[in-house]
Amino acid sequence: MNKKGLLLFPAALLLASCADTNELFKGDAYVDSIFINNRYNVYPEGMKDARENSEEVTLTHGEGGYFNGSGVYDDPADCQGIADGKSMYPEFFKNSKGGDLTWSPDIINPGVGVWSDQKALYDVAYGQTKKLSLYNDGFRSGYLSKLYNGQVRCNAWGNYSLVNLDQSGYGTIFPAELNEAEYFAFAARGGSDTEDSNVGRVTDFDINVTFYKYGDDMSTLIGKTVKLDGVKLQTNFSAEFTSLVGFTFKSIGYDPRGTIGMSIDFTCEDYYQGERISSNYDDGAKYHVGLMLLEVFFPDSSWN
Repeated sequence: MNKKGLLLFPAALLLASCADTNELFKGDAYVDSIFINNRYNVYPEGMKDARENSEEVTLTHGEGGYFNGSGVYDDPADCQGIADGKSMYPEFFKNSKGGDLTWSPDIINPGVGVWSDQKALYDVAYGQTKKLSLYNDGFRSGYLSKLYNGQVRCNAWGNYSLVNLDQSGYGTIFPAELNEAEYFAFAARGGSDTEDSNVGRVTDFDINVTFYKYGDDMSTLIGKTVKLDGVKLQTNFSAEFTSLVGFTFKSIGYDPRGTIGMSIDFTCEDYYQGERISSNYDDGAKYHVGLMLLEVFFPDSSWN
């Protein structure tokens, strides 16, 4: 992805891009031709303070830790899919008949910005089978509804398919309270305005996922942060090469009942032409790298 990013699509796509969701925001927000202008870094009131004071637990990649993409990261083309998760937790990736859910195709896609009925991919594609919009209608509205519609790859939709994060990250309060879930996962890749599209590189991200509950006063947020060390994702090789990253709640000693929100922030180590690339979009550097978030999952969960 270069400085100009992907070509902008017609404004009408603003309402179509989330498919079975209703993505509404002002004008052309977050679809600028300049990469860093598409940063989404909104946090609800009080969440940043709760993040700073949260209890932390660290997970590394592998058994008892987190899963990530293919499980192989020697080359940018290796960084994709769900094979690592399937090897660690095969039961998470089965359909109702005992067969394997697929990563691709993730949507029925008649064309950029054209949304079709996705029911044919239910019990076939992982994203369409596990998407949050299936569990509560509240996940079908708002800008972040694009993270809840089962679209785990760009499918040439560019910024309309993803949330562009710099190191400051984002936070959200869910439209419902989590009642039950076994694990958490997200689909992501790296993104950058360096001039190496279709070549790319493997970027090393340290990703912090924080879950929030209300304290005893039912207003103060209490956080639990999961630090995922060394998450390797491809950057700029292909917008279609995304990885599923996840972990079980048992592995972090966390009871998910009562969770009402989450946030993601990160640091990363990334280089282009021998120079380290910044993940702080405000620092005036020539080039930047960010985390492109495609989807957030609490698979097979129930919500109050």
